[in-house]
This record gives sequence, structure tokens and C-alpha cells, in this order.
Amino acid sequence: MQSIFMHTKMELRLLSRDIIGLFFVFIMPALCFYFFGKLFETQHADDLQYFNQYIPGMIGVVLFTAGFYIVGLQAVIDREKGVYKRLKGTPVRTVLILQAMVIKGLFAVIIGSIEILLIGHLGLDAPLNVNVMQFLLSMLLAASAFIAVGFIVASLFQRVHSALAIGFVMLYPMLFLSGATIPIESLPSSLKAVSVVIPLRYAVHLLQNGWSGRLFTASSIGDASVLFVILAIGIILGRNIFKWDRS
Repeated sequence: MQSIFMHTKMELRLLSRDIIGLFFVFIMPALCFYFFGKLFETQHADDLQYFNQYIPGMIGVVLFTAGFYIVGLQAVIDREKGVYKRLKGTPVRTVLILQAMVIKGLFAVIIGSIEILLIGHLGLDAPLNVNVMQFLLSMLLAASAFIAVGFIVASLFQRVHSALAIGFVMLYPMLFLSGATIPIESLPSSLKAVSVVIPLRYAVHLLQNGWSGRLFTASSIGDASVLFVILAIGIILGRNIFKWDRS
């Protein structure tokens, strides 16, 4: 227990110094959320369904950025600096580092999600008509899947600049083709087809179902299946991050 506490404390200290991660998890989603909320609030002033889709959608963005930038990018940075290589021959157990990284990712998700909820309620006067238990369950699955995405990224990319480039390429489709900011049904047919391959689309829809109390319906089965597949791939590939002899 003491070992996991020490590793988690170290990971959280790294998080406090991670300018890129802090920006993409706590600043960028909040600014986008407030901007789009103000932009469309006059059109949806009395439309509760709008907030039921928009708030969980932006929380989905937080889940993606936390998994990619807080977990995945930091793992790439640590490996590039030779942190994992220096751990070779030490008694440090890989599972402890894995657990500490997951806890750090979940901590970022919780804080970022609370931030979105506060902005929505206090800044946009959005009603928080949420099914708490179902939404938390949907968040847990979606957050786990995107933390797994972070491990996938860390296992595939050896250099920070490569991972950052992929992150920037992925960010805009995730924002605008997932239903997080613009409803899928409002997209042109060509972009709807592209959105099928956007992982965040499935997380956003699952979160929206959880928010409105429709998590345990047939419409959630496909979303949950995709997220479970992503989680499984992340677990399998993520093990490669912790091979101490990698440079």
C-alpha cells in the first residue's frame, strides 16, 4: 500500500508540472465548453435535451484528453528520458507504476469533469438533470477505454514529437465529428460516415445515455462493445511500455 501511495504521489507531482496535459485537460475543454454553450444558448434556452447531450459530450472530450495527454504522452516522455530503462534491475514492480498512472488519469478525469459541471451549472445556467449512478458507470467504462488509448499511444510511439503530432491530428476530429460539440445528425452525410471511425463518438453516446438514464438499453450495446475492445487492446499493448530494456 505504501509503495502504490508513493508512486501515485510521484505521478501527481509530474501532473502538476505537465503544462501540455494541464492545458488540454483543464483549460481547452473548459474554454470550448463555455464558448459553444454561449454560442448556442439563445437557440436552446428552454431545450433540456440540448444540455443532456452537450454536457456529457464535453466530459467525453475531457476523458479523451486525459487518457491521451496525461497518461499516454507522459509515458512517452518518461521512456524517451530513459526513466523505464533506469528501472531495469530495481525491485520496482511494473504493476505499481501501471496502477499509479491509472489513478493519475482517473484523478484528472474527475477534476476535469467537475470543472465542466460547474461551468455548465454556474456559467451557463444548465440544469443538471442527470442519472448519477448510470452516468458514473458510463464514465468509468469510457475513462478506462481512453486511459487504454493512452497506453496504446505510448506503446506505438517512441518519441514525444511523434506522439504530439498524432495528438493534434486526432484532436479536431474528436471534437467536431464525435457529437461532443456538434450533434452527429447535423453533420453532412460524408462526415457522418467518417465519424463512424472516431472512438470518442461511442464514448459520447454512451455518456449521453448514462446521463439521461438510458444506459441499460439496446442503444448502448454497440458503444459499450467498442469501448471494451479499445480497453482490451490497450491492456495488451500497454504491457510493452514497461519493458525496462526498451530505449
